[in-house]
Amino acid sequence: MDRMRNQDGLIMVVALGIVAVLAALTLAVATSGQMSTATSALSTHSGAAFHVADGAAHYALSDDLNFVPYMASRTTNLKGTTANLDGSATSNYSEYRALPGNVLVRTTDGLVRAAQFGQAEGLGKMYIFRVDARKNTAVAGVDAASTVSMKVAKAAPCPDCG
Repeated sequence: MDRMRNQDGLIMVVALGIVAVLAALTLAVATSGQMSTATSALSTHSGAAFHVADGAAHYALSDDLNFVPYMASRTTNLKGTTANLDGSATSNYSEYRALPGNVLVRTTDGLVRAAQFGQAEGLGKMYIFRVDARKNTAVAGVDAASTVSMKVAKAAPCPDCG
């Protein structure tokens, strides 16, 4: 009987150990769930920020005032425009150059087609612009930010072709 009494305390210690392990496991699962939720929210905000920046870039492509040769840098805030995006687009004139040879051109109907330019006929002279679009952020480091940049070519007359 003495032997039985000595083991009663050991069972209590083992039971407390099992409860402590289960509590730690529960805490780990709960923390993992919180991290998963936070990661998912960040991914959603980042995706939305990219779509705003991408929309701002495409909106800028439809504005002819962004593509005036030799112009100064032009920034358009799209909040309150017909697009009503929380973003802005900056267009910069880059250079004037010839694009000889075969190239792919995205036409106004949205399709990509092969085009051939030949310098002998004075074709292929282009004004090159850079469009940088971004999502406006209210609080740096808190609001998700994103940028989209592209180069744009506008057909130009050939003043040096004679």
